[in-house]
Amino acid sequence: MKTISISSKWKAAAETISQETGIFLVVGVPDSGKSTLSRYFIHYLTHAGRITALIDCDVGQTHLGPPTTLGMMLYTNPTDPCDTLKPHHMRFIGATSPAGHLLDVVVGTKKMADKALNSGAEAVIVNTSGLILGVAGAELKLNKVDLLCPKYIFALQESSEIEHLLTYLEKRHTVSVFRLPISARARKRPSEVRRRFREEKYRDYFKESQIVKMPLSQVGPKGYIWCEERNVRIDAIKNLLLGLCDSEDCLLALGILQEVDLEKRSLHILTPLSSKDGKKVRTVQLGEIKIHPDGQEADVHSAL
Repeated sequence: MKTISISSKWKAAAETISQETGIFLVVGVPDSGKSTLSRYFIHYLTHAGRITALIDCDVGQTHLGPPTTLGMMLYTNPTDPCDTLKPHHMRFIGATSPAGHLLDVVVGTKKMADKALNSGAEAVIVNTSGLILGVAGAELKLNKVDLLCPKYIFALQESSEIEHLLTYLEKRHTVSVFRLPISARARKRPSEVRRRFREEKYRDYFKESQIVKMPLSQVGPKGYIWCEERNVRIDAIKNLLLGLCDSEDCLLALGILQEVDLEKRSLHILTPLSSKDGKKVRTVQLGEIKIHPDGQEADVHSAL
């Protein structure tokens, strides 16, 4: 926290939620300082002795879990990490942008917020993605507000870039909006820098992986529809990113498809999944990108 520039308005916001319980949303355009503000809230609240949860919804630049996932972490100590590949709970989205996956993102965020509250969290900080402009961005944020019913929204903006959305939310009288300045150290990151961030995460995540076999029958219905719509066979999509999920659709581990044995009806998957969690896998969900074992990322659409 010593390296973070904290404005007086940020401090006032932290003091406000330190007296409250419930769900609090952090919103803003990309690179406006949402993750920094969320970390500051976690630091402030845990120092005050509050049990706090952080949900990271930025599937492309997440700090809780690997890219393409939503992550949730419960905090009781200021020294607990706000950047980890192994948060307490994850949901698989399978893409590096919420676009095209709005329902999965909203439902997944709600499920993790419920888990956080049921686990004793007094405050749940939801660090939303940077998708907020345009029709898709507005739809994502409005539906998230409708489902989560946050007590406060903390909006970071440089001038008035998201004012139209904030004004609409205030007219509904269901949530209070705090307008906050962006961090003085916030910097725009080019797409190549954001891509390198993801690929470093993939490399770290898969570095101690091994091949496991899963029944082909565990591929969920969305996976078969995905293949049908793109006119591809699953056995032709080597290095496709997979989500290995339990009976509640919680992500146990990511995997990379290496081979499909059609004769034995089995999937050969490179994954860091533990043998203990392997027994909990109920469904294999298909992602929308390819990940090479060295972490290199490729768009499936361009590879088909």
